[in-house]
Amino acid sequence: MNLNDLQALMGEAIEIDEYRDLWVVDLGNTARAAPLLGEARRMADSLGAYLHYVGPADSGEAIALGADRVHPLAAAGADAAVATLAALFANAKPEFVFLAADETGNEVAARLAGRLHGGVVLNCIALRLDEAAREVVASHPVYDGAHYLDSAVTAKPQIFTVRPEIFPMPARDSGRTGEVEPVAASEPEHPSRDTGPAAHTPPATPLHKAARVVAVGRGGNDAATVEVARLLAAKLGAHFAGDRSAFDSGWIGKEDIVGVIGTEIAPDVYIAAGIWGDTLHRAGTEGAKFVVAIHPDASAPIFNAADAAVVGQPKDVLPRLLALL
Repeated sequence: MNLNDLQALMGEAIEIDEYRDLWVVDLGNTARAAPLLGEARRMADSLGAYLHYVGPADSGEAIALGADRVHPLAAAGADAAVATLAALFANAKPEFVFLAADETGNEVAARLAGRLHGGVVLNCIALRLDEAAREVVASHPVYDGAHYLDSAVTAKPQIFTVRPEIFPMPARDSGRTGEVEPVAASEPEHPSRDTGPAAHTPPATPLHKAARVVAVGRGGNDAATVEVARLLAAKLGAHFAGDRSAFDSGWIGKEDIVGVIGTEIAPDVYIAAGIWGDTLHRAGTEGAKFVVAIHPDASAPIFNAADAAVVGQPKDVLPRLLALL
């Protein structure tokens, strides 16, 4: 007699918890799942609940070991097991679920708890049923087995994986009867999916971290020459910057001023075009590994720090340099 038969006999609805029954899930290691059937059978009798078996074992054997209902399932891997069991349990709403504690069992149990918003305790070494609270108190190792903790799960379904040889093999009762209900296998979700291109533009490398810098000053430059310098910077993959005079001329922003009064830099290559190179500027670029200085005045201090020096107008030198790239 099931709940529907009882309600029909009494002529009234019976309030029960939405979650009900105990389930033993066998993921292919029937020898380790069989003792769980015996312990779950004892709990089911105490709670007045049905015991379900999900797995590949012979239906008659599972019933003889204590199952009331058998759901044949041979899942190929954890992904397939999670997909099928999650769909099955979403409708069946089991109160307790037990699996053998191995690598696959622990993975499936944890993923099911997440999918079903339940709770899980892994690697249990003892189970104790609290009938009044309808909770299982599980003993399990913590801190790599240095200590053991008793835990109860309040969320439902309550899912447990149990280590081997904790419970004895149940007595086989060949006279038991039960039901067999097929399980519709569900296709596992692909672990990844194409969501299309990301609407993201990576931020530009800040000036103080740039490996290459092309900077301009007012010496021998004009707006047209500055545009050539920008093209040169783009061609070299360099950060475009300048000194204070370039900022005053409106060619760069304040964040792109090179020197102690702006940003101190230490690039691998620094090209300074039309920059006089006063003490504050040179102090802010002393970390540069290789300096190319271009200036029309041979007495410009920038040449004292240069590894390569070109005395000439930037408007004449920069287009030629760009043409070489």
